[in-house]
Amino acid sequence: MEWVAASAPSSSANLGPGFDTLAVALDLYWDRVWARRSDTPGVRVVGVEGRWAGQSGGGATAARAVEALLELLGLEDAGVELRVEKGVPPGRGLGSSGASAAAAVVAASRALGVRPGASVLVEAAGRGEAAAAGSPHYDNVAASVLGGFVALARGLDGSLRVTRVPVSGGVYFAVVTPMGRVPESKTMVMRSVLPESVGLGEAVANWSRLAVMVAALASGDLRLAGEMMSGDGIVEPRRSRFIECYGEARRAALEAGAYGFAISGAGPSMIALAGSRGQAERVVEAMLGSCRWSVEPLAGVATPAGGALESPGGDGAESI
Repeated sequence: MEWVAASAPSSSANLGPGFDTLAVALDLYWDRVWARRSDTPGVRVVGVEGRWAGQSGGGATAARAVEALLELLGLEDAGVELRVEKGVPPGRGLGSSGASAAAAVVAASRALGVRPGASVLVEAAGRGEAAAAGSPHYDNVAASVLGGFVALARGLDGSLRVTRVPVSGGVYFAVVTPMGRVPESKTMVMRSVLPESVGLGEAVANWSRLAVMVAALASGDLRLAGEMMSGDGIVEPRRSRFIECYGEARRAALEAGAYGFAISGAGPSMIALAGSRGQAERVVEAMLGSCRWSVEPLAGVATPAGGALESPGGDGAESI
């Protein structure tokens, strides 16, 4: 039986005030998963390779995502084999487990000859990410499945609603990833520092900034979008003390002309918004030179990427 492949990009969730609500797929790093049908029921990972193979749970994440896909489709007796190539650095706030899960469910659906809707793929990939994150999260996987900017929420009936945010104009990101030690189960640790409740004023401030940020992205006003991106008053202040060189990198990025700055997901990666590649490159250099890092960071310039559904053989992206 032939192998069928799908690629899924890295992603950045939250983007400031959009905690668990907003994410963007980034063309900086990619995971690739091959899938093929098997006569043996169940899901089996037959190999994990790539630069980050030894440091990731990509195999477990991919397998759990495909198991969830089979359950959602009523195909529990089907057999699928997977090979995973890890190109997204794990545990760095760039959606590594989400990329594995997204690529796995798209590759497996192609191998099985089924065409589930995007809602099913995102749901299955989100459940798969629980293998690495401890509980399902849908922001990173939605971006990696659908591509571009995505916004998500639970509908009035409790079902997941995801839509791509149309963005006007060229959008570039300067991304710097500290490579020092991070806690085990980092996502759970970084969620544990967040408050169970916040005041109404804090909540309204974040809601309003998120609304204006999305509107500004859609209208092409990147300066306004960046101002709102930099204004999270709930999550980022509590997480920033755990991010190496956060204060220095933020100050350097904004002084170098970045429109906005935020922690990428749960960190430690940091992401700054720019309006051109040259501007983003200058911001990267400023962030890298802002302090003495314990380990040389990874760094690069990224643009919004297409999702796994848009990789060769894909069916195109849709809102759900």
